[in-house]
Amino acid sequence: MTADLVAGTALLPVAALSLREVRSRRELPFAALPLIFAVHQFLEVAVWAGLDGDVPAGVAQFAMRAYLFIAWPLLPTYVPLAVLMLEPRRARARVAPFLALGIVVSAYLAFVVLANPVEVIRHPHGLEYATNVNHPIVWAVLYIVAVIGAPLMSGYRSIVAFGALNLVGLILVAVFYSQTF
Repeated sequence: MTADLVAGTALLPVAALSLREVRSRRELPFAALPLIFAVHQFLEVAVWAGLDGDVPAGVAQFAMRAYLFIAWPLLPTYVPLAVLMLEPRRARARVAPFLALGIVVSAYLAFVVLANPVEVIRHPHGLEYATNVNHPIVWAVLYIVAVIGAPLMSGYRSIVAFGALNLVGLILVAVFYSQTF
């Protein structure tokens, strides 16, 4: 819980700086990513607190579903859309297939998160969210392609670097996740 609280708090000034740099509406979705990630971390703090009995069960349940909704169905569509909006019109075709893929992934994962039971399992250094995902490796690969592919296909070096750093981060998370759970 402490790591989530620290990460969420550390992301707030990054979000403020990022949003302050917005010059057009097209930039807003991408600039809002640090804020979305901060909210994501704070929601997991509420999930931890719910497991400890420090918040009402309804609040913990809402936090858990909202946390998963951001992580699973929101990002596969949101990230490619944010990147697409930054691109000049003539370059958007490079990113559009990743948005289409993201919409498919988001639709399936929204169904999983919103219409199925989810169990939160506490481990010493993290929480595991157990759900009914059919063919989880397939959906994980499609998710990664949608979320990472769009930035990697951007015409802006900084956005490509963002995609590459996220790919490295996803690999590290996958390694830690598989070792922890």
